[in-house]
Amino acid sequence: MTSTKKTITFDDLMNLAKRYSVENNEMFISAARQYEMQMKLIEKMKEAIEDDEMLVTKEYVKGRENVMANPLVKELPKHYDSANKTLGMMLGIIESMGGKEKATSKLEALMDE
Repeated sequence: MTSTKKTITFDDLMNLAKRYSVENNEMFISAARQYEMQMKLIEKMKEAIEDDEMLVTKEYVKGRENVMANPLVKELPKHYDSANKTLGMMLGIIESMGGKEKATSKLEALMDE
């Protein structure tokens, strides 16, 4: 038996912050800015890996070259992990500092869908 989990995106989290009145919280805003910066960096790293080869050469003494994996390949998972932790922090701020969910009208619910 498998369970299905809904993947929460950054936009979903921002909408959740609005519903719980945390969108103007300084800690939340700071975390959201941090996440956006992390994702820009991740995208640039991915582009660099795709544009370049997976292997790079490094020249040592006496003109000898060694072939090695692109260092970005090793760094990319670390940055994804950090971005995921930032999203978790944003969710924690919503849970701990958020008020009751704002009641939405049926029209607003339809517009959100």
